[in-house]
Amino acid sequence: MNTTRTILKIIAAVAVMAVTMGSHGLALAQTKLKVTYLPTLDATPLFIGIEKGYFKEQGLEITPVPVAGGAAAMPGLMAGSYDILYGNIVSTLLARQQGLKVLVVGAGTKQFEDVGGTGLIARKADQFKSGKDLEGKTVAVNTRNGVIWLYARAWVAKTGGDPDKVTFREVPFPQMNDALRGKQVDAAFQIPPFFDMAVSTGEIDVIGEPYKDVQPGVEIGQDVATEDFYNKNRELIAKFRRGLSKGVAFFNANQKNPETIRVMAATTKLQPEMISKMDLGRLPDVIDPAMLARTAALMKENRLLSAEIDVKSLDVPEALQWARVRCA
Repeated sequence: MNTTRTILKIIAAVAVMAVTMGSHGLALAQTKLKVTYLPTLDATPLFIGIEKGYFKEQGLEITPVPVAGGAAAMPGLMAGSYDILYGNIVSTLLARQQGLKVLVVGAGTKQFEDVGGTGLIARKADQFKSGKDLEGKTVAVNTRNGVIWLYARAWVAKTGGDPDKVTFREVPFPQMNDALRGKQVDAAFQIPPFFDMAVSTGEIDVIGEPYKDVQPGVEIGQDVATEDFYNKNRELIAKFRRGLSKGVAFFNANQKNPETIRVMAATTKLQPEMISKMDLGRLPDVIDPAMLARTAALMKENRLLSAEIDVKSLDVPEALQWARVRCA
């Protein structure tokens, strides 16, 4: 009788342990993933996903790593300093041309035709109107040979100027407005939220919107991984995308939510009051490969690519077909 009672106690104890581990298993079996980000509004879904536990639900522990841009961060990705790079299509295509085996594993940023917030800005007193006016001038871009640089050059050419007669100076986005006010540069290609900050002063003119003017609907940023990491960790990347997609869905549906604004303020160091007045647009769920192909053609025109690159070989199937995720 005592033996039977002891066995029953053991079974009951094991059952309790199973239930406990089942309810807390995610916390005990988290896989760490290092993911880069730019300190802009585009990073909001990543931090929402971390705060709201969307990644934890997938068994992931995300370590966010700030970087200056895709081009500057690509060597770190190849060296294994981080697992997923938030980069731009220009830097990724350049990496492929150089023989680096990288893949686009998810959507990041897209310039929708009905959304503003990015553009070439200049001091009102200078009265610049076209690319021709910028010849002999200095334009701030976050990195040379990146997506901002490419579309700034393309805008200059489209509006009557010679981009080879314009000096493009590398300035981080957070410092561009001060550089413009201090006359260290003559114009700057800015993005949210710094674009809104500059325009709100009343001292700055918007002289053009390169993305919209050159290629409406352009795919700007994407999540990138090495082929080796993707092939060895497909399910891990799928889990990351599921968690991030929930962050994107929350961001798109709750941009004026105090919680969203608080996360954006912490990421960008902006005042919540300013963010609440901004038109934040929306972020994409999937990638349009036709847009990537047009960017590749533009890169070839600007002598960034020496040969054609098949963008279909660049995107993993999940990046093209990712389903929308509803977020409560």
